[in-house]
Amino acid sequence: MECKVHFCRMENGVTVHYGKKERTLEWIHEGLLRVYEKKNSENLVHLNYRRGPVDFRAWEENGQVMMTAGAYAIVVDENLVLHITKDGREYFEEYEGRDTMIYETDKEFDLAKLEGHTTAESLADFKTQINVCLFDDRDRLYGLGDKAAHLNRRDYEYISWNTDDPTEHNETYKSLYKSINYLLVNHHGTEYYGMFYPSSYKCVFNLGRYSKKFFYIGSKQGEYDYFLFLGDSPKEITANYTELVGRPLFTTRKMLGYHQSRWSYDEKEMQEIRAKSKEYGLPLDYIHLDIDYMDHYKVYTVSDSYLSDLRALSENFAEDGIGLITIMDPAVKAEEGYPLYDELTKQGGFAKKDGEDYINLVWPGESKYPDYFKPDAAAYLTKVTKEFVKKYRLEGIWCDMNEPASFRGPLPDDVEFSDGTNTYYHDEVHNLYAEYMARCVAAAFEEENRRPTVITRAAFATTSPFTTSWNGDNQSLWEHLGVSLPQVMTMNLCGFAVNGVDIGGFGNEATKELVIRWLEANVFSPFFRNHSAKNTRYQEPYAFDEETLRIYRKFLQLRYDFLPYLYDLLRGANAEGVPMYRPLFYDYPADERVKELNDEVMVGSYVLLAPVVRQGERSRLVYLPEGSWIDYFTGKEYQGGQEYIVPMSLAETGVFVKAGTMLPMFRNVCHIRKQDLTTLHL
Repeated sequence: MECKVHFCRMENGVTVHYGKKERTLEWIHEGLLRVYEKKNSENLVHLNYRRGPVDFRAWEENGQVMMTAGAYAIVVDENLVLHITKDGREYFEEYEGRDTMIYETDKEFDLAKLEGHTTAESLADFKTQINVCLFDDRDRLYGLGDKAAHLNRRDYEYISWNTDDPTEHNETYKSLYKSINYLLVNHHGTEYYGMFYPSSYKCVFNLGRYSKKFFYIGSKQGEYDYFLFLGDSPKEITANYTELVGRPLFTTRKMLGYHQSRWSYDEKEMQEIRAKSKEYGLPLDYIHLDIDYMDHYKVYTVSDSYLSDLRALSENFAEDGIGLITIMDPAVKAEEGYPLYDELTKQGGFAKKDGEDYINLVWPGESKYPDYFKPDAAAYLTKVTKEFVKKYRLEGIWCDMNEPASFRGPLPDDVEFSDGTNTYYHDEVHNLYAEYMARCVAAAFEEENRRPTVITRAAFATTSPFTTSWNGDNQSLWEHLGVSLPQVMTMNLCGFAVNGVDIGGFGNEATKELVIRWLEANVFSPFFRNHSAKNTRYQEPYAFDEETLRIYRKFLQLRYDFLPYLYDLLRGANAEGVPMYRPLFYDYPADERVKELNDEVMVGSYVLLAPVVRQGERSRLVYLPEGSWIDYFTGKEYQGGQEYIVPMSLAETGVFVKAGTMLPMFRNVCHIRKQDLTTLHL
């Protein structure tokens, strides 16, 4: 009997069959289509479904299955390859062809190989490979979170595998701290769609690097399963994506204030920061305590020799409107008599391997990893966090090293975790470990009827409803300043609203000019922290000279003036998934001149930031999109759709406000506390 394509209709889609092969197209709502052979597990990856009726027709014709829904026409051919047109024009297309066989080679630079030695190729051992057409050279691909590159990820390859790497990050890095399997694709100038791969296993995103004809998602363990976001604009697609993975946390207004940090401040230095901030009129809302405040790096402890009385210190600083945030790592020192260790051991609350608690080396020495997936262990750690925060009157927790990081080689794939019923292995939960830690910490605030003040380094796509984030250990390099803008814009497109980078750079030596330009370039970054490493130059506002102090104060005050506007944007991100800090193409999706503009930012719909991000420059080329724009500092009006050379001394940056905008603002505020917020200026 001849085999042919046929389908079975469901209430919300169809399953297409050809011989023993089948593929399901399931409508979630009119803007979201799920395509799968078998769904990835959602035991640990929690998604939010807004089910809505979709009026679609499906039929068989010429050996293919056809479907129409609104402007979209879908064809599934005899190879079960999906083709979608929108208003009669090609829109999305899976790719088929012999050239989809992926051969891997060692791409590391090796002089011996270049001198004539050959390298062997091997066929990629993917269980799943999703191939998608690139229509032409102008197709652009955005997304994938904190990868240190340009807005457009086209022609690069990335690997979703949370990785702690403190060396110099650049566009060649395939993995950083977060794994966010979301792409926003632009083609034919004005067309956009989104794509999300919902597997927590390690996977590869090769975005045209292997072939100009297609990009692919390859996984050795994940299923053939993806969500397709359909729409007319980046705004519509982003809203649908953030609805599925969870809207970003509506954290406190104070969290948008200025954070001062270093590895690691002692008590004397913290008092100096407090005193000098008051003396020089520098806005400040938080000081961060890095790992040295702990007793031998044991989490949920405080070193009496490092801090005389942390609670008294917290209460004292709170009088001046300054909150303390302490770092918290997941690894627990393996030490009998240490209450946290003893209780988790008693509960069976650590990850295991071969029937024994798994041990690796982290800051405290020989350490074990809490099993945040186990409800009893997570509840206990939430209780301990709540007690710790209350005991020391802390205002927030900063979750670090939660990739999870380890000093003695990576955790093996077969390390076991459990939800109390099912056993999961490290290769599946690695990218989720940070999220479950953040959930546990956030719950400590929620149980006290407080909005969580939580920061995380690592994350998965579904993490943003529980925490804010920063992008890890950058360095004091001009290249890292330049990449900070597309990094934070991309994180916002991926649903992480309160995100930022360490101002001035964490590692290496910051210069005066670099710190100033970094502050100016990130003055509206939703997470706003100056942070530096041990044994590097101090980079507080007063650490250089009088000019630096004056400029730093000017831009800190500018940030605090704009806080009502930023807080409104945060509410919009939480309620509707609108990015706070975004690329210009989000608001101007048809403007070709902004599609790869990495050094300008839209802060909401009405404020455009165009900073200097290159050493020695005292002017820059600014492109303003359609409309009329007002230079915030000079009042000069510019007509959009044009480029301008704008002078910018070391004390200046480019802030342009759309004509006709009403800005809600503060004046002369140094701390975000109710008694200081008495008047709103328009």
